[in-house]
Amino acid sequence: MTISQKELKKSKDLVEKLLKVNGNKYNDWLHQQHQQFIEENQDLILQALSAFTGEEEEEEKSESKIDEQVSVRPTSIPVTQN
Repeated sequence: MTISQKELKKSKDLVEKLLKVNGNKYNDWLHQQHQQFIEENQDLILQALSAFTGEEEEEEKSESKIDEQVSVRPTSIPVTQN
């Protein structure tokens, strides 16, 4: 959905006035909305940063090595008698 600049300005002006009536500032409210959106999408942000830095691949490689080591270990130790 595309919003025209006129519609956007009209909405912004209305929100600014409503916030002012309630004793709040538009920029403070907008900042709060940004923070909330970031928090709600924190997992996505961390995944993207991990992919960008290559950490995700390193973690997967080390996990697969651990899995291989675990699967090679015996589940019980045989006891020998003298």
